[in-house]
Amino acid sequence: MKSTIATLTCGLLLVSSAALAHHGANLYDMSKPVLLKGTIAKFYWGNPHNEVTIDVKDEKGNVAQWVAYTEPPLVMLERGWTRKSLNVGEEVTAYIFPARNGSTVGTLNRIVMAGGKELTAYPMPGAPAPAPAK
Repeated sequence: MKSTIATLTCGLLLVSSAALAHHGANLYDMSKPVLLKGTIAKFYWGNPHNEVTIDVKDEKGNVAQWVAYTEPPLVMLERGWTRKSLNVGEEVTAYIFPARNGSTVGTLNRIVMAGGKELTAYPMPGAPAPAPAK
């Protein structure tokens, strides 16, 4: 039993580090997330990572579409996410580590639904990992 748990733990660590290597953390400013308020335009649940597309209106009413990446589905399941966590048209507040080149893509830190429910996607670097969902 202990060897099975150890094997699974090692496997998840390898998947997590492979996900980071996939895009490279140096592409994003991981020092502080930007706050975006908008509407879910798309939620893709799949490998190598999930994608959340959010339509964000600026003060002039112009819409910018942001694409935020999460870790792989298995990691996200451990954090309390499911393929039904987000719905198209849902109003959210998202915290995203933005791309360094100024494009509207990034790594999702966390997302807060209109009702206050919060889901962590990628914790702040150096912060303790969130407790697994029950």
